[in-house]
Amino acid sequence: MTNTHLYLVRHGETDWNKQGIFRGLSDIPLNARGKTQAQALGRCFAGVPIRAIHASKLARALETARGIARGQESEKIIYAEDGLADINRGEWAGLTHQQAKEKFPELYDKWFSAPQEVCFPGGGCLHEVMSKARGTVDRIMNGTNGSSLVVVTHHVVIRALLCSLLDLNLSNFRRFEVFPASVSELRFEYGRWVLYRLNDTCHLGEGTAPCR
Repeated sequence: MTNTHLYLVRHGETDWNKQGIFRGLSDIPLNARGKTQAQALGRCFAGVPIRAIHASKLARALETARGIARGQESEKIIYAEDGLADINRGEWAGLTHQQAKEKFPELYDKWFSAPQEVCFPGGGCLHEVMSKARGTVDRIMNGTNGSSLVVVTHHVVIRALLCSLLDLNLSNFRRFEVFPASVSELRFEYGRWVLYRLNDTCHLGEGTAPCR
């Protein structure tokens, strides 16, 4: 995979992002700002010869992928991937941060202090997300020497992938921040992944930190 570029893109903004609601596998579409961000991503990647765009199967990621693909003048390069879907929030899906904190106070605190130890009631855990996402990335990167691939996925998935690709324990999960419609870039060099960019939002030109 020498000289291979991997771009990790978080989907654009949704209303649930804006309102601080846990999303998980809830299929929430982009809002107006998110659609504008997807268009900006299309312009950002317009000069990059992308071999393929692999996206989470959820609408917010696929809509963002289509925005990028329009900059490539082809949607035929988009592939929906089950292994890139967001973490299953279980009983947390649809709750605001305040509601989750009131209903699951100990688990809520642990999600921010030791997320690698959390399994959501009726849902999944980070280790499952990392395993599925890394398996997907390894598969799509196979035989891609000198190519550029884009992965469009979710906040939790990108953080878990960064830990895996950079050989970091999941306890480092919260050492990365990833805003909506941001771009993080890795390159495969000398048998290892190297992080070149993290949480780049320059293409958005919005001037303020976006919502989580």
